Amino acid sequence: MSSIPVNTDFPDSRMAAPDPVPDGAAAGLALGYLVFAVRRPSRWDRFCRDMLGLPEAVANPDNSRGYRMDDAMQRLIVAEGAADDLAALGFACDDPAIFDTMVTRLRHMQITVEDGHDTLRAARRVQRLVVTHDPDGNVVELAAGMETAPSPFASAAFPGGFHTGRLGMGHAVLVSHQLEAMEAFYTRALGFGVSERLATRVGPMEMKGVFLHCNARHHSIAIFDMPLQKRLQHFMLQAKEICDVGRAFERARQEKVPISLNLGQHPDPDGTMSFYGMTPSGFDFEIGAGGKEIEPHGWQPLHTSVTSHWGHQPSMRLQLKMAAGIIAGKIRRTRASRTAS
Repeated sequence: MSSIPVNTDFPDSRMAAPDPVPDGAAAGLALGYLVFAVRRPSRWDRFCRDMLGLPEAVANPDNSRGYRMDDAMQRLIVAEGAADDLAALGFACDDPAIFDTMVTRLRHMQITVEDGHDTLRAARRVQRLVVTHDPDGNVVELAAGMETAPSPFASAAFPGGFHTGRLGMGHAVLVSHQLEAMEAFYTRALGFGVSERLATRVGPMEMKGVFLHCNARHHSIAIFDMPLQKRLQHFMLQAKEICDVGRAFERARQEKVPISLNLGQHPDPDGTMSFYGMTPSGFDFEIGAGGKEIEPHGWQPLHTSVTSHWGHQPSMRLQLKMAAGIIAGKIRRTRASRTAS
């Protein structure tokens, strides 16, 4: 993973300090945007236009480029950087009161929170912004007052548009080797609820993870312990129409985008039909439709060992990538044990 300072301001003794968010689900919160640091912005521009079917990007004051997928001015933000990885997660608060409550909550837990400076707020196109970090060092931004675009969203590639609004832009899946600490941050500090826990085996690889919701979307964030070097395993865009997913799958093949998982369907209560492909930075994207909403208030976490009802067969490229990650992990652990001894 790229070098980002780890949040050390989140000890267990401070977890229970504030009052819980009602019913364990963050009220009025959604995944607002994702920021990527990429080595080849021009490839991302082509990818967003030709594969994702997004309109021409807007230029931001920090030289990043923002791509819209609904009435918000930007949902995917691409900045030049060596990491080729996730640079920030942006969570949007419905109104200023919710923003104030979230910030007060974090500071009451003695978690470091910094006010976003003018240039950063302008680059994110929001009225208010604070920045913190999760236990893995991922940059987490809380925003209020996202700028809206001056014209309706339209995409020839996705004529039905994307399912966003109060549910946010989709979801992001993070890679972490400290699941408990990460889950504690997102549930106890940000008020997410646990939708589902996953424990399964994919070939020689054991995989554990947790799906977290902050509204009626089954998960806006998921955290998996898996042998990958990136901070982000994939991000997902939810189309409104299933036929648009099929067209996107055909387009991926025409554009020679590497497919990671073929068309398939996740089991209930999610139920999304989707496929996965590789972005120009090496982490994956998912395009799906048909995801079911949950009732977040009083939701009881589920346990599963099944990732798909049908399909989602992994490509050889993905299998080799996982195998390389397993080998690299064994080498790191061997070196660490030798150093310790």
